Amino acid sequence: MEKATAVETCLGVLKGRDCIYLDLVKQDDLNNLTFTGDINGHLISKHRDEKDWIPYTLTFRQVLAHFACELDIYENLAGTEHPDGSSFDLIEDSTWLVSLSVREDFDKGIYRHYRLFTYDDVYNVIAVSYEFAAEL
Repeated sequence: MEKATAVETCLGVLKGRDCIYLDLVKQDDLNNLTFTGDINGHLISKHRDEKDWIPYTLTFRQVLAHFACELDIYENLAGTEHPDGSSFDLIEDSTWLVSLSVREDFDKGIYRHYRLFTYDDVYNVIAVSYEFAAEL
């Protein structure tokens, strides 16, 4: 059974629809996927209310697959409940990751399934790792 666990960032847990605003998504030739934008400083668990808006960069490394969907449509899909309100999750026991048919030279065991809720869209990313940086 899939389980969503909130990712603890340098800003703590990011929560709420109005938490993550996205300005740009960029994929490079090394299969890294980078998101840039602003975090609502009132919807984080650490450094709360220090700044109204905090610029961030989130890079997923060695992306195997990713999927984007408009937020309201995503929340109406079967099996995509968003019970705890976290905006950035690690999906444990991911059925999507298990179902991926990958080349024999890929070690599926090193990949993780991440889910990112932005103000407008939801991104599901299968990647080896991520890096999150915020400008406090």
